[in-house]
Amino acid sequence: MSDTVYISLFDAVPTWVMLVPIFICSILAVAVIIERLVFYRKIDCDYRPIVKRSSEYIQGGASDDVKTLCAGYSGPIVNLIERLVEGRIAGAVDSLMVQDLSRSAIRKIEKYIGLMSTVATVSPMFGLFGTVTGMMKSFSALTKAGQYAHDLLARGIAEALVTTALGLMVAIPAWIFYNYMVTRVDGFIKEVEYVANSLAGPEL
Repeated sequence: MSDTVYISLFDAVPTWVMLVPIFICSILAVAVIIERLVFYRKIDCDYRPIVKRSSEYIQGGASDDVKTLCAGYSGPIVNLIERLVEGRIAGAVDSLMVQDLSRSAIRKIEKYIGLMSTVATVSPMFGLFGTVTGMMKSFSALTKAGQYAHDLLARGIAEALVTTALGLMVAIPAWIFYNYMVTRVDGFIKEVEYVANSLAGPEL
């Protein structure tokens, strides 16, 4: 097969085929951004007073008071506090339990960070792929004559420009929010470490 035949293979591929992956990435990015913003706002609080009161409940053996205190909050860090306090009161806390609870909280906090990184990375690649196929359609048009050639040339150029622009429009905000997620996650992980170190007990 000649080079012209290889290039012509993409003539029958509609533009929407190149746009669908970019639209899917945009939907995923928007969904993650909304979900994570709500989640971060829900768990963003000062945990020092909660830890201080929880330490007092541990000394007094008041597990019901801990449940009442934690009922006013939500999120993996508060769940970690409640589990550690209940374990301390029951005398069932060991280093393995603290590690498991901390890792579970961190996994929930880090949720979707890999997905957002993937969206930010592959979106411009999909745009670049559309650019390449669009240019191939344009070059294919140069081998033809008549109105079909003009239509194919215009479609190829439009596909190249549109896919490139849309890919960047998805990738740029996704990458910005990914960096924001990394910053917030680092802060919440420090809160998890603070809670674990404060409530695990001096013997651990």
